[in-house]
Amino acid sequence: YVKLGLGTKVLPMLEAYVGNKRSKDYSIGAYYKFLNSIGQVTMDNDEKEFAGFSDNDLSFFGKKFLENSIIEGDMGLMSNTRYFYGYDTRVDTILEKENIKQNFLNLNLSANYKSTYVDSTHVNYDFGFDLDYTKDNFENNELGFKIAGDVDKIFTQEMVGVKVAIAHYKTNEPLDSSNNTVVNINPWIGIFGDKWRVKAGVNMFSDIRDGNSKALYYPVGHVEYDIANHYLIPYAGVYGKLEINNFQEISQVNPFLTPGTRVLNTDHKLNLYGGIRGNFNSTTYYNFKVSYSLIDNMPFYINDFVNSDSIGNKFNVIYDNVELLSYFGEISVTPSEALTFNVKAHFRDYTLTNQAKAWHKPSFDMSFTTQYNLRSKIILRGDILAIGKRYVKLDNAGNIGELESAVDVNLGAEYRYSSVLSAFVQLNNLLSEKYYEWNYYPTYGFNALVGVTYSF
Repeated sequence: YVKLGLGTKVLPMLEAYVGNKRSKDYSIGAYYKFLNSIGQVTMDNDEKEFAGFSDNDLSFFGKKFLENSIIEGDMGLMSNTRYFYGYDTRVDTILEKENIKQNFLNLNLSANYKSTYVDSTHVNYDFGFDLDYTKDNFENNELGFKIAGDVDKIFTQEMVGVKVAIAHYKTNEPLDSSNNTVVNINPWIGIFGDKWRVKAGVNMFSDIRDGNSKALYYPVGHVEYDIANHYLIPYAGVYGKLEINNFQEISQVNPFLTPGTRVLNTDHKLNLYGGIRGNFNSTTYYNFKVSYSLIDNMPFYINDFVNSDSIGNKFNVIYDNVELLSYFGEISVTPSEALTFNVKAHFRDYTLTNQAKAWHKPSFDMSFTTQYNLRSKIILRGDILAIGKRYVKLDNAGNIGELESAVDVNLGAEYRYSSVLSAFVQLNNLLSEKYYEWNYYPTYGFNALVGVTYSF
């Protein structure tokens, strides 16, 4: 298919996909998406600043189906351009477009080989590698390489397995003079019956940086029991892990980081959780969970006034050790094949060791999504996204700012004229609410996108 769109902020949007016809032997395809924005935003001083972006995503992928296994491969190229347009409007400044440009270029190559056995007489396996290269507009780059293997075996009522992964990230000196290697070994055993499941293991990591190695051990366990034929399933568990915050990952979270910012890995020392899930009836699914976590080196983003000529249009990362109490709820309703609803909500309570607040972290967020399919001719979609108040660090003197809570309402519609031709419209931020994803960075107000899709 080919999809083309134009909008009030987007000019243009192009998406294309091509693949082979269904085959028992292989599957190959290619995908490309281009999304370009020339939008402006109104700052607190009523000045308009260019807040455009440009995304290019090109990928090639394929699968080879063997008798009892699959070989898969992917190759991709991504280019994401952003601009440091947000700043402290109390400071008199003029931003030149070329001086605030940031671009992230990512090359990816991955492959894996996995078995497809469904009986208990064979050992299942999944081996693969992943190669990533990321660079930015300021001569910072990172080369990442990961190899991983997963082996498991099913017995009568037991299942045993082990996962092994080795990841290495090499950065150039302007970004970070130290390289990082992470080794992960996760042996586990599972026991299951008709109504219950138990899984236990240990998650072992070795975090190697600057010639120093740190060994980390985490318990892993999960238990659940189906009390009432999928209507009520209580569950509980414990886990821990080392989260790798490499250059590629953290730049996707916040593309407005000060170029060359060094990042550290996050130690999820302990997560205890429990909840209930199931089906109220044949059309309604629910899941409610509460968890308690101990997390070391959680990253928080604060405005960097030192490396931004005091205007704060770039961000730095600071870390803190955190106790996190989290509540999660989800309800999905499918009253008919044509209509679906989904609601998710998170509540979080942070207790920090050093920082006054959990900078840029909301204590509450919620999403509501719905879709209605009218005889496969007209597709209507809607979503409501809500985010609670967040706190931001304004300086080192203890001054704290607030980003107000926000509600973002979006609607979309698609009209399928024929089996090969359709038209769509997307209306974003219908309330035209001005809110901030990051401090000093207002998002777009109301904007619209219209286009056509041609399938072949």
